Amino acid sequence: MKWKELQELLINTDYYYFHTEHGVLLCGDSISVLPMIPPGSADLLITDPPYNISKEGNKIYRNYTHYHWKSQRDITLDYGEWDRQWNSREEFIEWMAEWFKFIPVILKDKSWLYIFIGKTDTFIFTELLFPKHGIKTKTIFVWIKTNPTPSFRKMTYLSATEFVVVGSKGESKIKNFLLQKEMVNYMMTPNKSIYGETEHPTEKPIQVIARFIRTSSNPGDVIIDPFMGSGTTAITAEMLERKWIGIEINEKYCEIIKNRLKQKDSQLSLF
Repeated sequence: MKWKELQELLINTDYYYFHTEHGVLLCGDSISVLPMIPPGSADLLITDPPYNISKEGNKIYRNYTHYHWKSQRDITLDYGEWDRQWNSREEFIEWMAEWFKFIPVILKDKSWLYIFIGKTDTFIFTELLFPKHGIKTKTIFVWIKTNPTPSFRKMTYLSATEFVVVGSKGESKIKNFLLQKEMVNYMMTPNKSIYGETEHPTEKPIQVIARFIRTSSNPGDVIIDPFMGSGTTAITAEMLERKWIGIEINEKYCEIIKNRLKQKDSQLSLF
């Protein structure tokens, strides 16, 4: 299906929220929305699903400065109800399996997948879901935060990394091998407290998402993100001349995504 046909189909669903020339944002639960996307629609998956690590009402104090880390806001360990909606670890894993089962159908053959995941849960994909659906694990990519959140209790090491499970649908070479120094499976950037553009608590750096897009897709390819959050995947896709399909359940964040995209278009029009 050509992009314009796919875009028109998605715009005419009950979940439609916003679109640009290059993308469509759908507002709803991924488990309900994903089955509506035709098979073979996307060339790349990049997504950051909930980690199930939030603790309700858990915050630590304000105005702490340490080395390169500075905050004028409370540090929260409660990202919202969307990150603590499961009653058990088993229930969380079952939910992961429920939305992921649609992804191999939506992706074209030899597509790549990038999924942010908590450090103790990489096995959900590498050992359970990828093998079940014919996805080959390629590597674990590590995002290293140069300004990790301080440890106030000083009980263990600072949490300075996040993990991204990388796979391909079938055996597939990387589409665009960059410079050798760019192809290491880690990247160092600041955490949101320095670069963040939105109030979304887990906004990811454009630099990291851009690395995934540049290596694993070509201009004009379609990227799907079923947990779009603050919209970084859409913003980066437009910057790099890719198409995108985004799904976000929270209307507040859908509005943030829409406003970020409108602001991007306004900035580009100045040139």
